[in-house]
Amino acid sequence: MSERFSFNSHTLPEEDAFPAYARLYDKGSDVSRGDGEFRAEVRAWRLEGLLLFERRLSGVVHSRIARAATDGFDHIVLSLVLSGRVVGGEASAFDEALAGEIYVTDTARPSRTGFESAHVLTASVSREIIEAARGTAASLHGRVLKAPRNLMLADFLRSLARNGDMIETDAQPALSRAFIHILGSVEERSARASNEARRREYLRRDAVERMIIDNLADPALSVATVSRGTGMSRSALYRLFEDSGGVARLIQKRRLDGVRRALDNREPVGLADMARTFGFSDEAQLGRLFFETYEVSPAEYREGVATSEPDDPVDSRRRWAGWMTEIA
Repeated sequence: MSERFSFNSHTLPEEDAFPAYARLYDKGSDVSRGDGEFRAEVRAWRLEGLLLFERRLSGVVHSRIARAATDGFDHIVLSLVLSGRVVGGEASAFDEALAGEIYVTDTARPSRTGFESAHVLTASVSREIIEAARGTAASLHGRVLKAPRNLMLADFLRSLARNGDMIETDAQPALSRAFIHILGSVEERSARASNEARRREYLRRDAVERMIIDNLADPALSVATVSRGTGMSRSALYRLFEDSGGVARLIQKRRLDGVRRALDNREPVGLADMARTFGFSDEAQLGRLFFETYEVSPAEYREGVATSEPDDPVDSRRRWAGWMTEIA
């Protein structure tokens, strides 16, 4: 099943509710109080290539003015307003978004949004998925997508949220590919035709990702084995993943992602066995690379998980921060 977390300000003492919500988002947004009574309910799901959030927010403002282009976040956010009002402004490049509208935010650009009794479905999407759908992410920041052109995308987001708890892991790659085609339907026909090359490139990268994820336990997994398994030459693989550091770096990243998620999910497996499960040569190699990436050892990370309960604010914040590293 899909990984998830939730947050509800009503379950916390009034004096703790807003500080806890601000900490939940402190890896990606500066959160401040807006007008009126504060309320925050969040449900979140990690799907392949995208993160989905259902949020009921009021009396709160999110800002990335100070941190845009400095914190490493580099993905696109599409937010469907189900009810209420989301207020933008100059930084966000739109004035307001109302029920039935989808507003778009580029996390590499400054933004500031206020929520007034708003019920919003938000998809945080890797930039490569957006580029596969429309060729480029340029000119998306601040765009407000309206009916009737946004209807299929809005229905898809609603369906993902409605079924989020039940979506099985092996179904998620197909949903990401469906998202690409549905998002592409928002564009004019002439624009869609020009995106085919980007889409084919994404599908080739996705085939490599699938092979890597399916073979993480193999310590011999390498550029050579990926080349043989996918039928792509080493030079073709180099061109596909040049911007992300190459195939070897991708293999290492996916292994570390798998370990982090296993620890988040409290899997009762020793670190030596976990190292073998994810293809590391031994526990020492796992520990060294995990520390280089997350600045904490696997044992310390596990201890931190053990001190929090599932879905408490500390647990939710840790999961959210980890998920964001996968699409940022």
